[in-house]
Amino acid sequence: MSIVVLWSTHAERLDDEALLTAMALGDHRAAAVFVRRHQRSVYGLAVTICRDAVLGEDLAQQTFERIWRHAGSFDARRGSVRVWMMTICRRLCIVALR
Repeated sequence: MSIVVLWSTHAERLDDEALLTAMALGDHRAAAVFVRRHQRSVYGLAVTICRDAVLGEDLAQQTFERIWRHAGSFDARRGSVRVWMMTICRRLCIVALR
């Protein structure tokens, strides 16, 4: 079994805050786990707000890009990872609809 497979198995068990910390350090595998874990809910929110599947896909992608860029600024004292992530998505949707 390779080290990548072992890391991936371990990463699946990490909580969202730990994944964000790894993402802030540039860990692409942590980002992949994070996206797989949350892609349905982020896409679902984007489509619900925008009422457009294609735009929803674009906004979900932008959400994860923004999460990647700002992972190091996440502050658990201000709310959960899920709330932070969904707020990013919601704000991007509002801007797109203006």
